[in-house]
Amino acid sequence: MVQENLGFEYVASRTELTSVAGVDLLVGLMRKLDIPRSIRQRVKIKKINSGFREDQYMVPLLVNIALRRTDLADIEWLAEDSKFLRGAVGYDKLPRQRALAGHLKRYGPKAKKALKTITAQAVAQAGIHPEPAVEPDCPELYPLDIDSSIFEQFAPKREGVETTYNGKLCYSPVFAFFGLERFCIHHRLAPGREKAVERIDEFVDETLGFVPEKIARNQVLARLDSGFYSRKTVESCQKAGIHYIVKARLSTALEERTSAELESERFGVELRQWGGEFYGEFEYEPQGWNNPRRFVFCTQVKTHEDNGQRLLFPRARHQVLVTSLDRSIAPEAVFRLYRRRGAAEEPIKEIKHDLDLEQLPSQHFGSNEVVLAVGIMAYNLLVMLGQMQAGAPGEAGESEHGESGAPLRRRIKTLQDRLLRVAATVVDHARKRFLRVPEWWLERVNPEWILRNMERLRPVGA
Repeated sequence: MVQENLGFEYVASRTELTSVAGVDLLVGLMRKLDIPRSIRQRVKIKKINSGFREDQYMVPLLVNIALRRTDLADIEWLAEDSKFLRGAVGYDKLPRQRALAGHLKRYGPKAKKALKTITAQAVAQAGIHPEPAVEPDCPELYPLDIDSSIFEQFAPKREGVETTYNGKLCYSPVFAFFGLERFCIHHRLAPGREKAVERIDEFVDETLGFVPEKIARNQVLARLDSGFYSRKTVESCQKAGIHYIVKARLSTALEERTSAELESERFGVELRQWGGEFYGEFEYEPQGWNNPRRFVFCTQVKTHEDNGQRLLFPRARHQVLVTSLDRSIAPEAVFRLYRRRGAAEEPIKEIKHDLDLEQLPSQHFGSNEVVLAVGIMAYNLLVMLGQMQAGAPGEAGESEHGESGAPLRRRIKTLQDRLLRVAATVVDHARKRFLRVPEWWLERVNPEWILRNMERLRPVGA
C-alpha cells in the first residue's frame, strides 16, 4: 500500500511546516494509474537535446496546475522549492520555464490526442453513476453534458485570441462532462470566433470514443443548450446511437405550433384564463431537416409581476426541447432531465477559477491546447481523490449521498484546501521516513483510507 506512494508514514507534527502534504497523495494516484509511463510510451514528439523526457515535463506541470499555479514560470517554483516537492514528483531535476515552453510547442495532434486518451482511461476506472430516474419506469441514463465557455484573454496578439459575440477577446473551448460526478472526458480549445456548433458532429464522434467501454451507447444521454440546436447535432447523436435532449431556439414556426397545441380541442387551454405551467408534445420537421422529430414544450404563464403587481394580460413564455427519448417518458420528465444539465456549469467554473486555467499562459495556440489538456487531467484526478476520500471514518461526507446513493461530489477548491494545500515536512528517523503533517489533517483527511482505495485501480491501458 505505502510502496505505491513515496514510502512515507504519516505522523502528526507540532513543528513549523514548509511544503505541501497532499502532493504525495496526488502523485501516488498518478503512479498507481501508471500515468508517467503511459506518457513516455504514447506521447511521441520530436526530441530536443534538453535531458528531459515527456513525463518530466508533463507531471510537474500537472502538479503545478493542481496547486493552482498555471504560469509557466511556476515550474521554476517547483524546481527550486524543498527537496520533498522535487522528490514527490519523482525527479531530482526539473525543467525550467524556457525548456518547458519550447517543449510544449512541439506537440502535434497525435500527441495531444494521446494525452486525452490517457485521461479518459484513468476516468474509466473511477466510479461513474447515472442520473437517478425521474419516473418509476424511466431508465437510468448516464448524462453527457456538452457545453461551451469563454476563456477571456488580455493578450490581443496571442494566437487564436479573437473577438466573440460579446465583444471580448477570448478562446471558446467546448467541454464534455460525463456521469453524475461530471468527469471531463473530452474537450476542444477553439479560437474566439468559432461557434461551438460548427464542428459539433466531429466533437460528438470524438467524445464517444472516450466513453468507458463498459457503458453501452444506448445508456448515454447527451444534453445540449440552444447554442447547439441544429440538424447536425441531432443527426450526429442519432448516428452514434445515443439519446439526446437539445434545447430549441424559438422560431416563429415553433411558437405558432406550440400555441396551436395549447389552444387545440385536445387541451382546451386559453392562455388568458390559465396560469402556471403546461406541458405537451408534438412532432415537427423544421425546415431543412430530413424527418420529423419529437418536440416537447413547457409553457409558463405569469399572471403577476415579481413584486406582486397583477398583469392586465397574462404573459406566456414557451420553452421547447427536441429529444429522442421514447414517448413513454412524459414531457414533464424530459424537462426534469434537461434541467439537471445545469450542474455542468459548475465544473466549467472549477476549471476556469479553481484551477486558474482561464488565463492560458502561452502566446502559442498549440501550447495552450497542451496546458488545457494537462489541466483537464489534473481536474479528473482531483475528482477521483475526492471519491476515494468519501466515506472515510470520521469524515463528514460519510453520510452525504445523493438520490442514487452515490456520494455527493465536492468542489475542486474544497479538495485543494483539504488535501493539497496543507503544509508538511519530511523527517528521517530510526531508518524510517516520516511525513509530518498537522494532526487535524490526519483526522479529517485520513490518508490511509485514500491509499487503501487506490489499491483497486489498475494501470491505464492494462
